[in-house]
Amino acid sequence: MESSLLISDAAKEVQVESHVLRYWEEELQLPIKRNEQGHRYYTEEDVERFKQIKTMKESGLQLKAIRLLLKDGKFDVLTQGVEGTAMMVDGAASSIALEEHPLPEDQGKKTQRLQWVLQQMIRQAVQENNAELVRQIRESVLKEMDYQFRMQEEREEERDRKVMELAEEHYKKVDELLREKSGQREPSRSKWFWRK
Repeated sequence: MESSLLISDAAKEVQVESHVLRYWEEELQLPIKRNEQGHRYYTEEDVERFKQIKTMKESGLQLKAIRLLLKDGKFDVLTQGVEGTAMMVDGAASSIALEEHPLPEDQGKKTQRLQWVLQQMIRQAVQENNAELVRQIRESVLKEMDYQFRMQEEREEERDRKVMELAEEHYKKVDELLREKSGQREPSRSKWFWRK
């Protein structure tokens, strides 16, 4: 296989029609690259992803369920065990053991798929909840910082006002002293003036 394929060649590799790849790309919001002319081109990784999607579709999963398994266009699920379903979700391995009583093969596969989808839904709900908590904390911190800055500005304005009042009071006292001193000199001069 070449390093990049056009849609017709990729569709042959996956063994579906070209329009199916376009539909899956749109519905699952896959990050398929385009060349300078705007034509899609597919890497080996893209083709493998489409093969996985095809396998999941053939096993009965809907695109909505498959979308839950994708993260940034890639599957979180890396491996599946034989006795249970072993999954890697965000780096944490978890395994789901099947019941002790063996189930008919079709029912066992359906149970595994259901457990798989439910686990992905729980993971997505936790991520969304975490995102909401982060948003709330960010808003709370920003509000608190805004409040603290406003309080600091008010304290600085109050301090500046007091400094201005003290300076004004000081200048008034200096002015009064200057008037008093200048007022004392004038009468004493006039006394000297009248005495002569």
